[in-house]
Amino acid sequence: MRNHKHPPSSYARILFRYLRLSEENSQRYFEGTNVSYEELMTLDGTIARHDMVKIYSNAQAISGAEDLGLLVGTQLNLSTHGPLGVATFSAPDLRTALTLLAEYGRTRVEFFETTISEDSAGLKINFAEAFDLQDLRLFITETVLSGLFAAIEFFVGAGQFKGQIYFSYAKPSYWQRYHDDFGGNVQFNRSATEIIVAPCLLSVPSPVADARLHREAVAICEQQLKEITAGETGKSVLSIEQRVSKLISENPGRIWTSNEVAATLCMSSRTLIRKLALEGTKFQIIRDEQAKKQAANYLTDASLSVESIGHLMGFSDASSFRRSFKRWFGETPSQYLGRARRTDAQITKDLKR
Repeated sequence: MRNHKHPPSSYARILFRYLRLSEENSQRYFEGTNVSYEELMTLDGTIARHDMVKIYSNAQAISGAEDLGLLVGTQLNLSTHGPLGVATFSAPDLRTALTLLAEYGRTRVEFFETTISEDSAGLKINFAEAFDLQDLRLFITETVLSGLFAAIEFFVGAGQFKGQIYFSYAKPSYWQRYHDDFGGNVQFNRSATEIIVAPCLLSVPSPVADARLHREAVAICEQQLKEITAGETGKSVLSIEQRVSKLISENPGRIWTSNEVAATLCMSSRTLIRKLALEGTKFQIIRDEQAKKQAANYLTDASLSVESIGHLMGFSDASSFRRSFKRWFGETPSQYLGRARRTDAQITKDLKR
């Protein structure tokens, strides 16, 4: 039996916040698990699969909403998926992005074995349950496919999807919500759960494609997948540069100092600097690269203002964030967004021709 590294706790945190829970009223959320509130809020934490399943079951009972999976799925934009989200939005085109999501999806969730194929009908992504999801089948399927559909719409624009979405289970009582969220090309009681994307969409470029960012994010995903398939036993196989990058990327919301990173990695600041020098890099370079990725990731979320993004990244004021952003990208956040939106508008215009 293959050993798995536990999935990240970020999705359980998103669900926790969606339910408007707090430490004081969270007992039911953690009931029957080995997870505590403190562990859930650890930004680089992971949760064992059996605990995650129980948390999802508890969440359904707390919510009482039969369409909870669809409701939560709308919260899963690309910025919630860590390095895989970065690799996706920075990809050159939709075909590449979907291929990455299928190939590296196991670095984020353990519920499906995902395969991908392409023929004259389009690109097909198949979701086979990694184990019997039982009462959680609808919730987990809805959540995962909603996240994938959001990624597709990031490329092609809202309401521009062309293709088919198949579900292997019977039509639920709230089936109209599926059509509201996914469009009219939804079918139930199919032999498999699949999304088929029409050929005309596969070459649509990302509005924020970035070759360098893409390569770096894919490299992180590849390393994470190797750790999973190798059944990592706890001994680190990461370089110091990778460990620093991982720590910073998985703990957004603060501006790390070399002393803080060194202490977290159980070494002195001088030792950290020396080891990074031996690997041909510097702490400031790594921190800037991770900050650049985080900023680009947050900017994919249209609901966040520049001020909000600066706060989320740990800057004390918007002006400091804007100065740093211009140093990273060579343009202001407003210029970056304007360029991305002009590209997005042109894509939408081309699709309508």
